Amino acid sequence: MESLELRIFREAAYEKSVSRAAEKMGYVLSNITAHIHNLEEELGTQLFIRHSKGVSLTDDGKQLLSYADQVINLLDNAKNSFAKNLPTLRIGATQTLAAHRLPLWLSVFKKQYPQVNLSVSTDTQIILIQSVADGNLDCAFVNTEFNHPKLKSVFLFQEELMFITPQNMEFSDIPYQPLVITNICGCPNRNLLETWVIRNTTQRPNIIQYDTVEGIIKAVSLGMGISLLPQSVLPEAGGIQTYSAKDIGRLNIQLVTSKNVNNPTVNSFIDIIQNRSDF
Repeated sequence: MESLELRIFREAAYEKSVSRAAEKMGYVLSNITAHIHNLEEELGTQLFIRHSKGVSLTDDGKQLLSYADQVINLLDNAKNSFAKNLPTLRIGATQTLAAHRLPLWLSVFKKQYPQVNLSVSTDTQIILIQSVADGNLDCAFVNTEFNHPKLKSVFLFQEELMFITPQNMEFSDIPYQPLVITNICGCPNRNLLETWVIRNTTQRPNIIQYDTVEGIIKAVSLGMGISLLPQSVLPEAGGIQTYSAKDIGRLNIQLVTSKNVNNPTVNSFIDIIQNRSDF
C-alpha cells in the first residue's frame, strides 16, 4: 500500500467524486481510477459505491478513511519535522523584480540547491530594508540608497527603464498623459516618472493606480495612460509600444544583507545570478 494511493483515496472520499479528486490533484482521471482499483485489489474489498452523482464510501471504505487520515497526518508531520532543519533562503523584493527576474533566478537556484526552502516577500523598500536588519529576511533587492549600520550591499546591477504607451502614441505626447503607476508611494519608478512629468510640463499629472505590474501594462494597452517600467518586465507584444527613458536614467538595484552574518545560502544565490546572462 503506497502513500500516494492513500492520498488519492482520501481525496476522492472527501470530494465524493473521482473526477474532482483527479482535477484537484492534477492527475488524469484514468490514473486516479487505476490507483483506486489497485488499492481495492490489494485489500480485497470494494471501497466506493459508484453512482450518477459521484461516489460514496462503503463500510470498508469508511474504515480505511480513518486509517488513511492517521497515516497521512503522521507522514506529513514527519516531513515537516525534518523540513525545519533544512536551510531556508528568505528574499525580499519589489513587485517589478519579483514579477520577472527573480522567478528565473530562483528556478535555476532550486535546481542546483533542491534542499533549500525558498520564501519571497514583496513590500515597500523601507519595510524590506528593516526586515533584513531585524533578521526576518536573509536578503532583499532594493532600488534606493540606504544607510543602515547593520546592512551591507553585496550585489549591484542596473535596470534599463522604458516609457510604455498605447500603440501609435508620439513621444512628444507622453508627458501630457495620465500616469498608470503602482499604488506604493515609495516606488522609485513612480517617483521618477512623476518628477519627470512635472519637470517637462510644470503640472501635476493625473494618476491611475494599480497594485500589480500586469495591471499597469494592461491598463496602458487599453489606452488609459502611460507608465515607466524596467525593460525586463515588459512583454514582447500586447498592445503597447515602448520608448527609451534615457533622460531619466537607469535604476540601480542592490541586494542587501546583514553585515554581521555570513550566510552561505545567500552567497550561493549571488553566485547563481552573477553567472546569468539576462542582465
